Parts: sequence; C-alpha cells; structure tokens
Amino acid sequence: MPVAQTLHEIALDKARKRPELVDFLTEEAPILALLKWIPATHGLWNVEEVLDNIKGASFTELGAPLPTMNAETQLRQTFVNLLGGELEVSKDKADQFGGAQKYFARRENAFFRQAGMDTELAIWRDYWRKAALKNKLVTKCGATQNAYTVMVVRFDQENNIGIYDPAQFHQGRLLDPSPINGGNLYHLRSQTGELAYGVHYRGRFGWQLIHPERAVRALVNVDAEHLPTLAQIEDAIAAVHGTAANTYIFGHHKIVQKTFSAIKQADVMYVNMDNDIQTVVGAVNGVRIVGSYNLPDGTESAVA
Repeated sequence: MPVAQTLHEIALDKARKRPELVDFLTEEAPILALLKWIPATHGLWNVEEVLDNIKGASFTELGAPLPTMNAETQLRQTFVNLLGGELEVSKDKADQFGGAQKYFARRENAFFRQAGMDTELAIWRDYWRKAALKNKLVTKCGATQNAYTVMVVRFDQENNIGIYDPAQFHQGRLLDPSPINGGNLYHLRSQTGELAYGVHYRGRFGWQLIHPERAVRALVNVDAEHLPTLAQIEDAIAAVHGTAANTYIFGHHKIVQKTFSAIKQADVMYVNMDNDIQTVVGAVNGVRIVGSYNLPDGTESAVA
C-alpha cells in the first residue's frame, strides 16, 4: 500500500528544486495543510478495490462445518484534476521589473497562496459538502438563511484521500511552470492589441471519495442563533465511526469559534498545536476542530 503524505512531505520528497513553495500553498489553507495524498495507480487515474460487503469467520461447534467467508468488492476509478493557473504581464510592466522572468518570480508566492486557498475551498465544497447533501448525510440546525455548514470528516487511505500523478515532478517542483508561446511575446488576451508574456503552472492532483456515508457528515443551517449542540456533534462523529486518529471537524473559523465557545468548557478540550496551524480551536473527544477563513462565511442557502 502506498504511503500517504501531506503536500509538505510530497514537496520535500519529490519537488526538491523548490520545496519551499509548498509553504505558500498551505500558508493560509489550514485544512489543505492537514490532508494526505497517495500516488495514483495509473498516473492520470487511480483504481481502488473497494470492499462493499464481507462475511467473516464465526464461532461454530466442534465437529461442525466451518462457515464460508467471502468478500464483495468492486473496482472504482477516480481521475486526477488539474491544480494550477496562468499569469500574464504586459511587456511594459515586465520591462519595469527587469523582465518577465523576474516579474513572475515576484508574483509566484502570491499565486501559490491563492491556489492553496482555492483548492481547500473546492475540496470542502465540491467533494465533502456536496456528497453529504446528495446522500442526505446531514443534521439540520434550524437557520433559514445566511447559513453556515460545519463538516465532520473521517479520512482513510482508500475511501477519502487525495491522489496525484507521481510522474509529474520531472522539473522538481510541485506545480510545473511552462512559458506560454515559448516565452515569446504574444497579444494579451484580456486587453486587445497589447503585447505580453505569460506562464502557466500545472499540477495533477485530485480527490477520491468513494463511500461518503463512511466519511462525511454535514451540520447544516447553522448561524449564531442556531449552533450545533454537543450531542449533534458527537452523533455526527459516531455516524462516520470517527476517532481522534482519523477525524476532524471543519468549518469557517467564525462559526466554529462561536459553536465551541457556546459549549461549556468542560466538554471541549483546548489543545496546543504547532505554530503552523493557528486555526485549531480545540477538540471534542480528541477529534480536532479546525477553522478556515476560506470556507463560505454565512452565505449558504438553507438546506430544505
């Protein structure tokens, strides 16, 4: 079984030319910094043998025939996505900064930082929350508009895990930069007639979520007057068979602060974390609570 690694570990292991860039990718994306990834089995896609049902051993009387054991499995295929984007600069502006290459180098950190923030939101919204709503894995807290969602997410290496193309690191970077038009001038697409330079960054990463009922539970319709109770949170953790070793509670930093400030201190363990994860609020029965400013800030419609 492949070793699951965080993006930071992948960068140190495979993107040795510029491993420090991953710190900008996760600097303002605390959830993304925690997530782990495995190499896809076939480069652009991952094939996983999923265990759907199993009949195991059981007690029998001496001399009685042994029961038949069997497992029902099926192969699931998940494709990677593209993580990246394009940067452009007009010729005049590039000349002011000593050329296009120097200009792009100055903007690289900000680009990686925004890419990390956008990727974190996409995984939370388009995989976990979407799957929870589609499969009715929700607990409704009563708000009728301008709502938040608090997610309970359980991870494992087959069912809820990131995947990446292991062959993409030939340049020694987490996201490969390639000049547009071979690094030569071309007409800027956003302003007709102006000449520009461009570069695009590409990385092949994706997210594999096979059995949502084993991985996600959404506490929806949350606002300051309709906060999840401790019992609802504990039920959501139990619904995914969550433990301190494999489960987190995620939400916008503002709403998780309000939620767990409202629960009496005796029920929430406040924890000291490493300085690189400043948004850990505490833990419920060891399940860590992580807030992020990249998630929707009270802009969701109520779930009917």
